[in-house]
Amino acid sequence: MKKSDELKQTRSAKQDEMQGIVDKAATEKREFTEAEDALFDSLKGEVDGLDKQIERQLQVEKLALERAARSANPVMGDKGDGEGGELGEMKKRYSLHKALRSQLPGQKLDGVEKELHEETVKRAKEAGIAIEGVAVPLGLGNEKRFAGQSVTQDSGAYGASLVNTENREIIDFLRPKPIVEELGARYMTGLQGNLKWPVNNGGITAYWEGEVDETPLSKNAYGSKDMSPKRLGAAVPISLQNLMQSSIDLEKYTIDEINAVMANAMDIAAINGSGTGYVPQGIMNATGINTIAIGANGGPLTWAQIVAMETAVFVENANAAKMGYAINPATKGRLKVTKHESGDLGYLMTGENTINGYNVGVSNLIPGNLSKGTGTNLSAAIFGDFSQLMIGQWGWLDLTVDNISKKKSGYIEIVVNMFVDIMVRQPKAFSVIKDISNV
Repeated sequence: MKKSDELKQTRSAKQDEMQGIVDKAATEKREFTEAEDALFDSLKGEVDGLDKQIERQLQVEKLALERAARSANPVMGDKGDGEGGELGEMKKRYSLHKALRSQLPGQKLDGVEKELHEETVKRAKEAGIAIEGVAVPLGLGNEKRFAGQSVTQDSGAYGASLVNTENREIIDFLRPKPIVEELGARYMTGLQGNLKWPVNNGGITAYWEGEVDETPLSKNAYGSKDMSPKRLGAAVPISLQNLMQSSIDLEKYTIDEINAVMANAMDIAAINGSGTGYVPQGIMNATGINTIAIGANGGPLTWAQIVAMETAVFVENANAAKMGYAINPATKGRLKVTKHESGDLGYLMTGENTINGYNVGVSNLIPGNLSKGTGTNLSAAIFGDFSQLMIGQWGWLDLTVDNISKKKSGYIEIVVNMFVDIMVRQPKAFSVIKDISNV
């Protein structure tokens, strides 16, 4: 069965052939010949048939993608009968630390950990990615912090209190808040192959003509944008004693913290990724984005510039339901004490999370260390339709255990890899300011 992309290419070739017949007759200022008329009708029938095949194949591929997502994230289901109930039970039995210990010499992977590892490796192979360590499906926990833990070192600050002691909840590290998802960014999980997105760059024009005047021909120009898996990694030290001896659910804390590190890294890339090397391109560096400049050396954010950010997006017909601002805490603090005009009772930020009538995401992940001219420590701000931001996740974590490098210190190192990519679908749906002074 041909894939939808192949069918679309075949359809495009047929349509180009039809357009060639139309263009030739128009250039020679005549009607179709009998042969051209028959060929045009034949091509039209083929195109109609391809339309039906494409529609059916898109449904087939959608079902395959949904199935892959369920398989790549099997621990997510925890309710229901049949497969869903079974996967929920697997989630309850899964032990991250057992999976990690299986990577040590003399140990082996078995049980539910082996079953999920083998299934995830299979899905990774289908996406063209080799898993080097133990594969852990995504969805084992929420977003917290992860750091190296030990039992006896550092005056017990990193794990001694977790052994043979009645413990309360762990005090988390103060980590910047991820915000792009709550602002409307769209996540795609369980991906397998690379993705290609056709882009309509416009070109069709309507003309006012006389009753029998000939209307000029016009056609759309098309481009494309691609998404492919890019590796996001982290290396985490953890002591052997801690791995073997911890008496609370430290393994859930471990995976939660890994997820938090990865979530922050994805938000940073989505906001300000350079698009060079292996780093995805984020909103602030997307080609064609609307840029609002304050001054040669930066300056304070004013009401006029806040409105200009909105106007630039609306002028490009990019307004939608998921519009919002993204700023850092320093900018938020300045806006809450800056009035619209001198003597005006109203402030630029009138509510806790509202600017100019739109929701606001506030996080230190929005840069505050930019420079321009003689200005330093300048902040950025983003406004736009965050549903135009796509984040793709190829659905697994690859956990590799290094038990050699720090063996003398009683540590193992967990090397964590996951595969993601980021795409700004329509850059004109965003406005950015990069030179805000909050001094």
